Amino acid sequence: MEVSKTRQGIPVLGSVEAGFPGPAEEDLSDMLSLDDFLIDNKEASYMLQVKGDSMIDAGIHEGDLVIVERGGEARSGDIVIAEVDGGWTMKYLRVKNGQQFLEPANRRYPPLYPENDLKVAAIVRAVVRKY
Repeated sequence: MEVSKTRQGIPVLGSVEAGFPGPAEEDLSDMLSLDDFLIDNKEASYMLQVKGDSMIDAGIHEGDLVIVERGGEARSGDIVIAEVDGGWTMKYLRVKNGQQFLEPANRRYPPLYPENDLKVAAIVRAVVRKY
């Protein structure tokens, strides 16, 4: 028996002010699939669960899920999943004097300068948090 999977979205009812209160506007304008909204390249994307607090000042907390994409060209300032000297981590990719290094988003942690090798495996594209 073949199971048919149909991707459905959730309704987008309008917008809400995050600043000063304003009038609520409800308008069923569209249906939105979170997959379509958060993921550009489904074949190259996957999720990882965050452990630790080294990216907390970037708004990425322990227990969050990050959606990452393989194969993109990482630039300085991107949050990346990288292998540095045999260990895996998520940090900002930075370049200084032609050398790549990884910078945490928490002042309690120092930057990571590779002794031997730094390989970017994926670029963080979205963060998912459930309250």
